[in-house]
Amino acid sequence: MNDLPQPLQPDAEVIAAQAAVKARGLTNGDVLRQPINDARAATYLYQTFLNEGGPEAEITEHLLPTEPPTPVRIYRPKGVSGVLPVYLHVHGGGFAIGDINTLDRWKREVAASSGAVVVGLQYALSPEYPYPTALDQVMAVLEWLRRDAATLGIDAERMGIGGDSAGGNLALAALLRLRDAHQAMPRFGAINYGMLSSNHGTPSHLELGDGRFGLSTEKLDWFWTQYLGGDASLRTNPDAAPLSAELRGLPPLLLLAAALDPLLDDTLNLDRRLSEAGIPHETKIYQGVPHGFLGQTALLEKARQAQADIVAAIGRYLA
Repeated sequence: MNDLPQPLQPDAEVIAAQAAVKARGLTNGDVLRQPINDARAATYLYQTFLNEGGPEAEITEHLLPTEPPTPVRIYRPKGVSGVLPVYLHVHGGGFAIGDINTLDRWKREVAASSGAVVVGLQYALSPEYPYPTALDQVMAVLEWLRRDAATLGIDAERMGIGGDSAGGNLALAALLRLRDAHQAMPRFGAINYGMLSSNHGTPSHLELGDGRFGLSTEKLDWFWTQYLGGDASLRTNPDAAPLSAELRGLPPLLLLAAALDPLLDDTLNLDRRLSEAGIPHETKIYQGVPHGFLGQTALLEKARQAQADIVAAIGRYLA
């Protein structure tokens, strides 16, 4: 982890990527200025652009009979047979945006690079489906992967879980639920710029929360309000805001964060609390990039580096 002061400005590559996106007439949706369905539609067009190209994978689609039903997509490395390790990645989007296609290229790339089966899901979004629906769906997918591992050609004993932003929250909360239920846990977790706490008075919020790098404190507060159904008492519930949970008994964790992100202190505080709890973990802060950079592997070298960190963790813990 780099503790030296860094300039609060995006890399030249980030600026060029933003220009390329703008030239295509694309933008992330803005939940503060658009109806939620319009914000989702704009974001999905932007994500379609990010998903262009990349390696092929052997893809199968499934629908779990939860309430509401949970679409699941399995990415198997092209031409690789046998029983493989499995990595479940939970997408971000403030619990309010995202679908089965979010990070599609990224998941194909991870499958090809790691030799593992990669799994994505489409959890139900808030405000239509507030907490705990999305987390319940993640738990259902984990249970299904273990129960049907033989049919799916995966090794349930070699499982990892990760997520980005709100997905990082759901991944960490799922690990905590498994621990508390004394159930078998994945061998590691990857928490990428996780949306882990509704405390918006941290230094990174105060310095970076004005929205000039994309994500703002105002948006995050909106996301939390929708996710929790307006119930302010849930903002410190460990199941909903896992940074407030007791962290002992977790598997090793990889923490990745963006330096130009109001959520940076969520990662730094998780790093500190994991150290206090004696949990093995590694933390990397990527300078010069904003929240959401992980999926821009077609545009940003640092996105490719962060992806390589996750692939390395898959190899290290699931070999």
